[in-house]
Amino acid sequence: MRRLRTVALPLAALLGTAAVAAFAVELEDDRSGDDETALDAGIPPATPPYLLDDVSITIDTTVDIEDWERLADCESGDWDADGEPEPGSARWDYGLEFDHGDHFQGGLNFHPDTWENHRDDHMPEHAGRATRLEEIRVAEQVLDQQGWDAWPVCSEMMDLAE
Repeated sequence: MRRLRTVALPLAALLGTAAVAAFAVELEDDRSGDDETALDAGIPPATPPYLLDDVSITIDTTVDIEDWERLADCESGDWDADGEPEPGSARWDYGLEFDHGDHFQGGLNFHPDTWENHRDDHMPEHAGRATRLEEIRVAEQVLDQQGWDAWPVCSEMMDLAE
């Protein structure tokens, strides 16, 4: 039986630039008005006034984040000459360069219908535009409904299949 765990993660590891800008509004800082105006307009400043290395957020997950990242390396990343996924090579924006509406999307390779049926209304319509955190949240829902069969080849390669 799977159990729910709460994991604190570095914000920078999970969020893209646009999402970081949204979270930055809530952080206390001593920025000048120019940066604040740009941030309010949705444009992150050239040099972020906030340091993300020491900022953490908490999410509930039934799977270790490292396992989701390994799965993404397999699903959308590069492979070495021995046929093994290269760690840290996941392309979380996978599918944007050739989106015809019927290709798998995002680092975790969601089918467009799966993404549409599980994403929250505030999430992008294309998984490749979502943050890692958004993809992992959707993946947790898909895992609950479909199990590891949603990622049949890579979940088995990564020894995640139950």
